[in-house]
Amino acid sequence: MTAGAIAITLGICLLCFAWLQRDRLQISRKNNSPSRNFRPRQAHLERKLLKLLGNNRRTAHRLIQQSRLRYPDKSADWHWEKAIYDLERDRWR
Repeated sequence: MTAGAIAITLGICLLCFAWLQRDRLQISRKNNSPSRNFRPRQAHLERKLLKLLGNNRRTAHRLIQQSRLRYPDKSADWHWEKAIYDLERDRWR
């Protein structure tokens, strides 16, 4: 294979990979708050995380999304508790 053919093949592979991953990394553009189906059952968790973040919903959403990607088998409340725990742990070091 020539260098050009290898580059084209690699580019196609990267595009396919990105296309397959798009759903995992997609963040709602319409609403900066976490999707309704992944809100915590206990409302105090959402309030506490937002309070720690100065009511920055975009950051809260990003933290929850990252946690969901890393630990997909955990419950919604677990992800919110994990984000709160990590923030408090890192702030008081």
